[in-house]
Amino acid sequence: MDYRQSFRYLESFINYEHKNSYDCDHAFALDRVRALCSALQITDLRLPAIHIAGTKGKGSVACFCAWVLAASGFKTGLYTSPHFFDFRERIRILYRCGRKTAQTMIPEDSLVQIVSEIKTAVAGPEKKKINGLTFFEIYTALALRYFVLEQNDFMVLETGLGGRLDATNIVTPLVSVITYIGYDHTDKLGSSLASIAGEKAGIIKDNCPLVCAEQRKSAAAVIKNRAAKKKAPLYLFGRDFWPENVRFSAEESRFDFVFSGRKIKDLRICLRGRHQVDNACLALAAVSILKNRDKLKQRPAWKKGLSLCRIEGRAEVISRNPLIMVDVAHNPASFSVLNETVKTYYPDKKIILVFASSSDKDVKNMVNKIRYNKIVLTQFKSPRSFSLSALFERLKLKQALLSGSVSEALEKAEAVYDKDSLILVAGSFFLAAEAKKEVRRQKSEVRT
Repeated sequence: MDYRQSFRYLESFINYEHKNSYDCDHAFALDRVRALCSALQITDLRLPAIHIAGTKGKGSVACFCAWVLAASGFKTGLYTSPHFFDFRERIRILYRCGRKTAQTMIPEDSLVQIVSEIKTAVAGPEKKKINGLTFFEIYTALALRYFVLEQNDFMVLETGLGGRLDATNIVTPLVSVITYIGYDHTDKLGSSLASIAGEKAGIIKDNCPLVCAEQRKSAAAVIKNRAAKKKAPLYLFGRDFWPENVRFSAEESRFDFVFSGRKIKDLRICLRGRHQVDNACLALAAVSILKNRDKLKQRPAWKKGLSLCRIEGRAEVISRNPLIMVDVAHNPASFSVLNETVKTYYPDKKIILVFASSSDKDVKNMVNKIRYNKIVLTQFKSPRSFSLSALFERLKLKQALLSGSVSEALEKAEAVYDKDSLILVAGSFFLAAEAKKEVRRQKSEVRT
């Protein structure tokens, strides 16, 4: 197969990222992922990995971990989802080259090679055990095979959905991390925080250290009980580690990190928002408890790694004139955090919210979290999207502007924009990706 054929082959598997309604217990099966990994000669799933689950912040924590490890001199595989422009963004390797730290996506030829191995395995003698694979499951196996072939020192793995049944949960890592848990995917993970926390806590392994964000009482109880049953050493945000002396400026945040009585001063991140300071602390705590890794004592490398970390779609300014920010917030908890971030960095701006969402989301509570002056409702190019009419009917906003496409929505937002405004695009990863593509296209046309 060539690259295009490999891509089409991967796309032939059912992709639940494009579906709103399904039963997780029937859709996902860890045994078939294990069987595929075995067929790909990954026989030992006790890997030098950091495994991350949670409702919000897990992608940011994963990237912070990877950049700190890479800056410390370790070749580090990073597996995240979804992606913005190229599905190979999900599988990256970060490494230090001389004084520089860099990252690369999985090369096309490596992807073609491993997809060929997967195709052989799927049609081979173990095909009954492998039958029914999903896109995410097959892509997780692809990532693990690539990381093993590349002989990475570490891997950082972000769950896709939940934790207990997530394809990444076949791995026994060095450290597990659970970020903040809120209400999202309630039709799949349960309607209470306790049930959602139970799914996320499914990543906790026997005797494997767990780093956990500050949680609401019901979620915290579930996680603590699970950790105790698994005899997993538990490190809690606010009890065992925390930030101090947090300062914000236009382009960065600075803070001190305290862990086990030790303090690292004047750390810097370029991601906006207090929540990103907390996410960076979760990452540093996870890295701190990796044992027998002398290079990780090099604190200057930690500072460099944090400062280098950039993540698309996290309060990201994609245009200065007009001022446009995109964010992948897609549930009430993340919208609440986004509102605080906007108030911190742009307290005097009038907010023009461009909003679209997947049809399984609590859109009323999402929109109510944002302090906006005008709102433009739209839809994105995915079967998961609320149609414009359904979104308007659900929200019942009399003053909303309506647009049938993201490009038209941006035009309408710009039509009511002035120098005192901020166009904020949020509601879905799909929406953020389309907006970025549209702004990139417009800039390209201007240059040509």
